[in-house]
Amino acid sequence: LIDTAKRVYRSYGFSPIDTPALEYLEVLTGKGGEETDRQLYRFQDHGGREVGMRFDLTVPLARFVAQHISELGTPFKRYHIAAVWRGENTQRGRYREFMQCDFDTIGTRSVAADIETVLVIHDLMRAIGFDRFTIRVNNRTVLNGLLDKLGLGEKAAAILRALDKLSKIGPDKVAEEMMAADATAEQAADVLRLSGLTGSNEQILRQLELLVAGSEMGQEGVARLSQILDGVRAAGVADDQVALDVSIARGLDYYTGAVFETFLEALPNIGSVCSGGRYDNLAGLYTKQDLPGIGASLGLDRLLAAMEELGMI
Repeated sequence: LIDTAKRVYRSYGFSPIDTPALEYLEVLTGKGGEETDRQLYRFQDHGGREVGMRFDLTVPLARFVAQHISELGTPFKRYHIAAVWRGENTQRGRYREFMQCDFDTIGTRSVAADIETVLVIHDLMRAIGFDRFTIRVNNRTVLNGLLDKLGLGEKAAAILRALDKLSKIGPDKVAEEMMAADATAEQAADVLRLSGLTGSNEQILRQLELLVAGSEMGQEGVARLSQILDGVRAAGVADDQVALDVSIARGLDYYTGAVFETFLEALPNIGSVCSGGRYDNLAGLYTKQDLPGIGASLGLDRLLAAMEELGMI
């Protein structure tokens, strides 16, 4: 599986790098959200420095790129396959130490990079041996525009974190979490109604255009989604393998634009096996240079668990 991922990533021009398992604690905290901070393995080293074990490969990448961008140039395209650690409740396909297979493009806001990210996920899944899977696509700016219109703009991070749990805990529990973040019952119901839009990609886009009317941010997000879907279709990806899904939010706070999750038709309940999105402000925490980024990650252990259940190994 690792060799297959490397082959697909290299075919798109991504180069391998590695970063340390340990980072200064301040590099890792506050990037993924409260839950990720709680799950961090952290300690003092023998010099008394506060350090933590990386919880993903994207935050260390942002630090690495900010440090070395003058030598790397942009756009910088890298892949990284390595272990990460999160102190969460273990369950089927979810572990405390697990392997991520990341690929990212740093230094461009072009929609071409968004389209390419979907194409890499598609080619990777096909190369591994799956032909029945769906890449679900959304855009955080659409969600933020909708939340602004509902008067929830200042609480967006907490609302989106709750929305990200929709497939795991169901709408009632998500509504409770939203209300715990100071949303009213009516506002929570409106967000859940928006996230439940159904139909073809074009039908959902048309509904979204009406819903975000008057929100510049939301309108830009819908236009971007339309461009991504057009580009992916033009590249030959089947319509039924890429679906616009307004409920996809991704739980990490650093996402700013397009977000992606990939589900297996034969085993949807195991969760997303390849996820990612656009994070245009993450490297800005370490440098004044504008370094937007986008990428995705194959969850190797979860995919192996799924393949084992499906008798593919």
